[in-house]
Amino acid sequence: MELKEYQQDVINHLSEFIEELEQTNQIDKAFFNFWDKKGFPINNLQNDFLKPYDNSIKGVPRVTVKVPTAGGKTFIACNALKPIFDSFPLDKPKVVVWFVPSDTILKQTYKNLNDTSHPYRQKIDAHFNSRVKVYDKEALLFGQGFNPTEVKEQVSILVLSVQSFVETVRKGLPRAYRENENLVEFAKHYKSLQGDLENVEDSALIQVIAYLNPVIVIDESHNFEADLRIDMLNNINPSFVFDLTATPRNKSNIVSFVDAIQLKKNNMVKLPVIVYNHQDTNEVINSAIQLQKTLEQKAIQQEKEGGKYIRPIVLFQAQPKTADDNITFEKIKESLTDIGIPENQIRIKTANIDEIKNEDLLSKECEVRYIITVNALKEGWDCPFAYILASLANKSSAVDVEQILGRVLRLPYVTKHKQELLNYSYVFTSSNNFLNTLDKIILGLNKSGFSSKDYRIQEHQIEEKKETSSESFEDLFGKPFDESPTTDGTEEIEIDTKQVNEISGSEKGENQLNEIIELAQKTNTEFEKKIEELDKSEHLIPTELKDKIPTFEIKDTFKEESKKVHLPTFYIKSAPSLLEKENYVSLTKNLLLKDFDLDKEDSKIELTRTSSQLYRVDLTEIREGEYVPEYRKENNLVKEAFVKYISTLSPEGKIDQISRRLTKLIKKVDEIALPQITTYIKKVLVPLDSEKIAEIANNELIYSDIFKTKIKELSTKYAQENFIKMLDKGKVVCKPTFKFSKSIQPKNTLQGITKNLYIEEGEMNDFEKKVINEIANLDSVVFWHRNLERGKGFELNGFINHYPDFIVKMKNGKTIVIETKGDHLDGSDSQNKLNLGQKWASKAGDEYRYFMVFESKKLDGAKTIPEILDILSGMK
Repeated sequence: MELKEYQQDVINHLSEFIEELEQTNQIDKAFFNFWDKKGFPINNLQNDFLKPYDNSIKGVPRVTVKVPTAGGKTFIACNALKPIFDSFPLDKPKVVVWFVPSDTILKQTYKNLNDTSHPYRQKIDAHFNSRVKVYDKEALLFGQGFNPTEVKEQVSILVLSVQSFVETVRKGLPRAYRENENLVEFAKHYKSLQGDLENVEDSALIQVIAYLNPVIVIDESHNFEADLRIDMLNNINPSFVFDLTATPRNKSNIVSFVDAIQLKKNNMVKLPVIVYNHQDTNEVINSAIQLQKTLEQKAIQQEKEGGKYIRPIVLFQAQPKTADDNITFEKIKESLTDIGIPENQIRIKTANIDEIKNEDLLSKECEVRYIITVNALKEGWDCPFAYILASLANKSSAVDVEQILGRVLRLPYVTKHKQELLNYSYVFTSSNNFLNTLDKIILGLNKSGFSSKDYRIQEHQIEEKKETSSESFEDLFGKPFDESPTTDGTEEIEIDTKQVNEISGSEKGENQLNEIIELAQKTNTEFEKKIEELDKSEHLIPTELKDKIPTFEIKDTFKEESKKVHLPTFYIKSAPSLLEKENYVSLTKNLLLKDFDLDKEDSKIELTRTSSQLYRVDLTEIREGEYVPEYRKENNLVKEAFVKYISTLSPEGKIDQISRRLTKLIKKVDEIALPQITTYIKKVLVPLDSEKIAEIANNELIYSDIFKTKIKELSTKYAQENFIKMLDKGKVVCKPTFKFSKSIQPKNTLQGITKNLYIEEGEMNDFEKKVINEIANLDSVVFWHRNLERGKGFELNGFINHYPDFIVKMKNGKTIVIETKGDHLDGSDSQNKLNLGQKWASKAGDEYRYFMVFESKKLDGAKTIPEILDILSGMK
């Protein structure tokens, strides 16, 4: 099981935040930089979703990812553990406290994470060499396989509920706070570390967890608003807090948004939700039964044609008088059997009655097609076969579907089905005030991370519409006028089995079913179009932020001319496919490093520390209100223990241990395999004397940086040489692929320079402004554009990734790409960019030029301002 593209994006965003944290060593600054580089200046936005970093837990990064229901939050969390732990000191215990919102979900999560055949556990095992152990609370309290030796050698995942750490009046102090003879060894090993809680026994479970300074994963974090207090989190002494939720709270530090349309595109959810309001409960029951039969017929036909088994299920949502009103549930079940549904197809599932406890609802052997429930979310279950939510509230009762709607959204087998009716979910109600019901449905969608754009209704079902000039669902179903009587929802549910049977064979019943099916079919084209637009969209902005950031379109004057610009980028020939004799893929540096062997490269490195390196590593004290992550402070006891340990080893053993540790600190250089890096470091260390080896062991962070810089230089040099060879052999070619976006969202803008392509262009420094201002005023120039970076603009791809500063269209039809460099920016990076740009210009064709412009000093082949103006002025 691999990550979906949007799930991988979430992990990438988490990794980018961690990288910013490693560079800045300040949590709030890292958060600001993370979003600022994406074009979202959070200090200026001040919206409900994105605000300056909340420092509620001092010195501990706490970040949130917003993922709608059915988006795979647990699998994302499994994949998030590796980048989080990779950022820690090498000797830090790898302990995870995994909080879940209910006992039922706790059992499911523990079962899945503990099952070595489950995709969740397989992914964690793959990341940590299968050295993983999962514990529940009882195993921890009794010390079953939970001891300092085990913890040191593995990743320990503690699946717990928040209630285990919350004191109550009725139960008093939880067992987690009490002295525990099974855990006394932890105090001996870890008491010197941070996390020594006052008035708590050394051997208490919470004290032990605090010693271990765990990573905290909070699944469905919005459910912990009351219980998950900051003081409780601080007691556990976390090193990193990773929240996952469909509905972030005000103080959430969001690092990634997942849009509902991405889930639809990846076949994760049944969208849109088809909503139909009936005259009474009897019609609701009839439509639910008839649609279930229709969907099951479609599913049977699909399976005959090679599809997978699906048995659509109806959730009948009861509105009992009391939480344990068993009479209501039994009465509904009796009514369904009277209608003609076999009893073995009906189950009751509430907080107190669990008739599906031993049922595998996905099994072909299972007969269940109808489940009577109240609140599936709190009851802790869902099933991808659940297609229809039928509310059995009476017409005058308030319909409350917020907590259950998300349970019918998960698409079976995460695949688009040929029978399109099996790709949607359905909600049936009967209400005097359908507008109020729609508000509840929208709220249910919101709680699942979706919006009012993700359902469809028949227009004629709305009793009253206010005059509105907007066609948005939000305006249409805003604040309705409510003349219906209000009730407390405790009326007796009325089901007339005779009437249900009469409706099922009537023209009215058939028309209602056809209308529901027709509405579902009509949505297909609309949603397919949305997905197609998403595929074409170059820069997906999260829905929550679209209205928060300025967007600038191409000026009307240049729209037609700009469409003619198709800038070439580099492609490499790959192996022929069945459909194409010549197959090309976009060139990347890693493709150029395919045969790179680090062991054969130069191993001469200047292993000398500099004052700047020492300062960067030793920086721990900063201004008040800004926080260094606590886990980044080197623990002297741990460091001394390692240095003492390697002093007992043979010279070969010392080099082996240090090489492995340096490799782990380096983490990644391009896509060079880590064993290659380890072998290379050993090669460098072997000739060194014992004094130098000891110095490296004492200063791992500094020397890992030195090795990483050297390896990066070697890989870039190899990639460049290979790039030139492949160009000469014709294996790398230019293909016209880049087109200007219809609009841009630069994080800051600049006005006042003529002939700009977009209504406003991105900001620039003084030298860049000077260059483009003089160029723009040439008669030979049609328009210019400030190229955007980081995947948003035109990239010169090759042995490095280069985003030139400007794209200029000339009257003679040529397109000019320009990189500007102040005199202080003339190092090797500039030379690499110039080399790549010149190669690009030579292969792109006569209609394209590349220039690098310096203020006065220049590299061989670059230009000064007067020189570039002289060249461009003649292009009329």
